[in-house]
Amino acid sequence: MSSDGRFQLHMITDGMRQADELGLIVEKALRGGADTIQLRYKSAPALDLYSLGQRIKPIVDSFGANLLINDRIDVALALDADGVHLAGKSLPVDVTRHITGERFLLGCSVHSVEEARTAEQKGASYITFGHIFPTSSKPGLPPQGIEGLRKVVESVEIPVLAIGGITIQNIDQVLSTGCAGIAAIGAISHEQNPELAASLLRSRMNDSKYKPRFSFPRK
Repeated sequence: MSSDGRFQLHMITDGMRQADELGLIVEKALRGGADTIQLRYKSAPALDLYSLGQRIKPIVDSFGANLLINDRIDVALALDADGVHLAGKSLPVDVTRHITGERFLLGCSVHSVEEARTAEQKGASYITFGHIFPTSSKPGLPPQGIEGLRKVVESVEIPVLAIGGITIQNIDQVLSTGCAGIAAIGAISHEQNPELAASLLRSRMNDSKYKPRFSFPRK
């Protein structure tokens, strides 16, 4: 994999779509400019998640994009995905890295500078930090804000993706921190036209005067 200074656009699946509908949304997001699809379906048994992964992996591969599996390292390995993304209740980063070796992309969600530094020390390839702005998926929890993101970006030597409430109206503020890009759920998958939604975000990222402090590894 290589780094090319391009801001990343990750779409995280919402865990509500079945195979055919999910495949269509994934294809539209990739056509619009998404770089990575993270398959997240927290309530799904391993076999169901594996079946969904089988459905979308050929689509992701055809665009030269990355497929990450949320939480389930067993499913990620079985699918020969590009990596796995860990959450708070997933296996520890260092344990997962021992299982995967260096070839896998290994991401981790964090919510503070301390968690970010620990994830880096334990072997994470990148981290996701948020939520940056208020979002319906985190009701009642205060957002981390732009300055919180900036502190995390400046505290580690690996790419940082921003997540939470990011739109075409505020994305340039997010990119000004030097983050590697954004991860989105509803901003793409819940839109009536996922391809257009991804395309608008991609255009704003491409036109930004800012650059990532550390860019995300690409195939």
